Amino acid sequence: MIQKTACLLFLLGLVSETLCYFILIQEPKTWTEAQSFCKKFHLDLATVQSDQDRAKIEEIASSTSFRAWMGLYDGLCTWRWSFQDQDVVFTNWGLNEDTTSRTQRMCGMIQHSGTWHTAPCDEKNDFFCYTGNDTGEKFLLIKIRLTWRDALRYCRMYYIDLAIISDLTDNRYIVDLTVKWMNYYGYYAFEGWIGLSKNLWLWSDQSSVSWLSLKWISGEPNNNSGNEKCGFVQETGLIGNEGCLHQLPFFCTKRKKMQLVRVAVKSDGHLNESAVMVAVEEKINQILTEQEMDAGSSLTWTVQPDGKIFQQQENDI
Repeated sequence: MIQKTACLLFLLGLVSETLCYFILIQEPKTWTEAQSFCKKFHLDLATVQSDQDRAKIEEIASSTSFRAWMGLYDGLCTWRWSFQDQDVVFTNWGLNEDTTSRTQRMCGMIQHSGTWHTAPCDEKNDFFCYTGNDTGEKFLLIKIRLTWRDALRYCRMYYIDLAIISDLTDNRYIVDLTVKWMNYYGYYAFEGWIGLSKNLWLWSDQSSVSWLSLKWISGEPNNNSGNEKCGFVQETGLIGNEGCLHQLPFFCTKRKKMQLVRVAVKSDGHLNESAVMVAVEEKINQILTEQEMDAGSSLTWTVQPDGKIFQQQENDI
């Protein structure tokens, strides 16, 4: 008789993603030493920028007062255009404009006079979009008050990007556009976002920095010593900046263990794949529970090159 055997592969995460994914290393190290340790034995220094992240820090801290390194660091010191992350070649900053502040993320605006100014990126202002039509209507004034980030999303959705000003001609184009609008509506002054920004802080694991989701200690980041370029986290989950050569304990993101398992299922007839998958998952969770391991571990079925999970074989018995 012919016995049909269906073989399947799946990945079983032996550590559930719902377990504590941060680990506190008590041995004090500099920020760079701490990062090297985390990359060698775990994944990287911890990224702490959500309420869930902060709750995990508080859970590990157990009300003990301390400071510990995490993965935030001062990485960018220059202004960039949002369009293709281009370097800033031409500038027209206003007289005495402070473009070197290291205490918060800053974004660029242009006034009706044509001079550029800085402002916190979370302010809401009108803005200029770049259309990509370099021989026609190159820039558009958008009369919707948005934060810089939301203005960027708007321009990228409906046009190309926030305005990039490459030379004096571009600058004059936007000034002329603004003056025409002011004359028509009787305004005496105007300013709007352009595609300039300077985000000083980066995550060591390359996660995107969400400035609004960073919860700083009151008065931070203050760069008191003039060289505080690395981020620490308190037991409350709030963050601050400190000199990178200070030695502090640190939080790593833990490495999740994965195991590849091959399973053979024997059947005399048609296999109900969904029923088999449910049965296997229940059995695996039962085994984990009996071994006092996490029964909520993440289980993933591996899709084969032909798009199927089950690979059927026929054997003569």
